[in-house]
Amino acid sequence: MWLTKLKTALVLEDIETLSSLLDEMPQFETIEQMEEASYLLIQTKTLIEKNKLHTAQILQQLKNNLNFLKSTQTEAPSSLNLKF
Repeated sequence: MWLTKLKTALVLEDIETLSSLLDEMPQFETIEQMEEASYLLIQTKTLIEKNKLHTAQILQQLKNNLNFLKSTQTEAPSSLNLKF
């Protein structure tokens, strides 16, 4: 049952479900189940690393966009700049 849920979450790339499944990993009864779980966990790790890299790229692009927007704005006058 757990392995089936893990396979489904992996195919759907559902990071939240994968995370919750990792928190409740059961004891396996056979060597085959352990081997299958090991393979699926390697695939899960790869998916999470890919997702992490993608998120880092998005954050960097957002930072670049913010820096560009800041550089194109004219500076607001200082509140201490009094004219009489």
